[in-house]
Parts: sequence; C-alpha cells; structure tokens
Amino acid sequence: MNPEIRAFEYALALFAVLIGLAIADVATSFHRLLRSKFAVRWDPLALLAALYALCLAVGMWFDLWGVRHFAATRHFFFYLTMIAEFVVLFLLAAVSLPDEPGEHCDLRQHYAINRRYFWLLVALFQLSYLGNGLYFIPGALAHVGRADTVGLMLVNNMILPWVVALVLLGVRSRLVHYLGFALLLAGFALHYAPYQIN
Repeated sequence: MNPEIRAFEYALALFAVLIGLAIADVATSFHRLLRSKFAVRWDPLALLAALYALCLAVGMWFDLWGVRHFAATRHFFFYLTMIAEFVVLFLLAAVSLPDEPGEHCDLRQHYAINRRYFWLLVALFQLSYLGNGLYFIPGALAHVGRADTVGLMLVNNMILPWVVALVLLGVRSRLVHYLGFALLLAGFALHYAPYQIN
C-alpha cells in the first residue's frame, strides 16, 4: 500500500464518522417514528427531506472516493472546510425528522416549522459543495478530459441544487416543494448513476 492511500484512509476516518452520524440520525428518527406508541401523522414532504439528506450523505461517501488521489484534500485548512461541510450535512439530516415523536407527532407540522432551517442548511451545504467542486475542476478536467462534461456536472450537481434550495427557502407552496424534491432527486440520480467504488 502506497503512502498516498494510507494518508487517504487516515483522513477518511473523521469524514466517515460524520457521514455515519448523519445516516444514523435519519435511521434512528425513522425507527422511532415507526415504533412510536403515539399516533404519527405522516407527511410525504418530511419523508422526502429525510430521503434527500440520506442521499446527500451517501453521495458524499462516493465523492470522497473520487478525490482520493488529490493530496490537497489532506491539507489542514481544506480538510477543515470539508469537516464544516459534513457538520452542516449532519445538521440537515438531524432536522429532517423529529428526534423523539411525542404525543402529537405531526410530520406535516414538523416540516412546516423546520422548512426554512432545513433549506438554509441545504443551501449552505450546496454552496460549500460548489466551492469544493470549483477547487477540483482542474483535476476533473484532467481526469474526464471534456470541459462540457465537467460543466454539466457543475450545473447539475452543484449549481442547480443550490438554486433550488434558495427557492424552497423562500416559498411555502407544498406543490413547489414537491417539484423541488423531484428535481433534486432526479438530478442526484442522474449524477450518481454511473459512479462506482473500485
């Protein structure tokens, strides 16, 4: 095993913890809702928020594999920005579903109350993700070799989600939120469909 791979594995450990915490929070909250002794009023938008947070966490795991050869990811200040991004990811996962379902657990109300906070966190996450993506463009161009492919990736997976998050931050219409989630999840699926860890 070469020193670069050992350094990546060492650097990955803290990222893995933060991604794992985000996934565990969504899974635990969902489990508590399913097992609640009180009636739960389910809401598709709250469940879509949890699904999107889960997808972002898994997507970041795949993205980390894609930047394993970039020594810059292991420089202290860049590493610190990545940690901050993963903390925001954890926070948006944590707010997607209630931690403890109470006697009057209404997921529609939960989403309405936490909507602005959730989308603010998504916007912050996407802005950080965009910044990091711009940092890696020269390496991506060298790897992919086509500026149009990298440009499409930049728009589809970095700029579009940020714009959608900003729109949903300011709009209350549930229909617009359904459309926003549909757009985000479709873009996510298109982006990550060809990815593999090998």
